Amino acid sequence: MAASTCVLLVMLIWILSDAVQSAEWEDIQYDPNHPGKCTINPGLVLNPGVSIKDPTHECRKIFCGLSGRVVYHSCGVSILSPPCRYGGYINLDLPYPDCCSRALLCR
Repeated sequence: MAASTCVLLVMLIWILSDAVQSAEWEDIQYDPNHPGKCTINPGLVLNPGVSIKDPTHECRKIFCGLSGRVVYHSCGVSILSPPCRYGGYINLDLPYPDCCSRALLCR
């Protein structure tokens, strides 16, 4: 019981610290062949409490919670005033959320 409480507390702190800069959503990625783990796809199975940069997306983080519960964090959206707009990502090789930085293009 104490381990699950610790994982939930870590997950809550992690979510609150990243929520300011990101868009997030949850999903259940459970596979009975990997009980208690998050099966993102057959080649990507995470243990509870593990957080990684998503290898299937440009710039997104995956957090594995209990019983296959997954929280995805992406860069989110912000609106710029004309004449400025966002260009491409500056460096997708950086870890999340540093990979979210985008070029600012203004006329």
